[in-house]
Amino acid sequence: MSDPQNNEYSKRTETIGGRYCARVDNVDPGAIIGRGQGATRAEAEQQAIESAALTLNLRDASQAMRRSAELLPTNRGTK
Repeated sequence: MSDPQNNEYSKRTETIGGRYCARVDNVDPGAIIGRGQGATRAEAEQQAIESAALTLNLRDASQAMRRSAELLPTNRGTK
């Protein structure tokens, strides 16, 4: 196992059966940000990475929308 502060950190658990599961953790707050499963380890990892990327993109979009809403004038609709 590698150092968790390194971007190359990887933890693997062997599975019994025909399906693999993978998850992507954000180690700073300790949250799972992506999950995936597939017939191969590579497929499960790819799905988890894509899920994590979507999660992060949605978070960034939400933050941008919140910042934009905060810049709107507060006196809208009044004369």
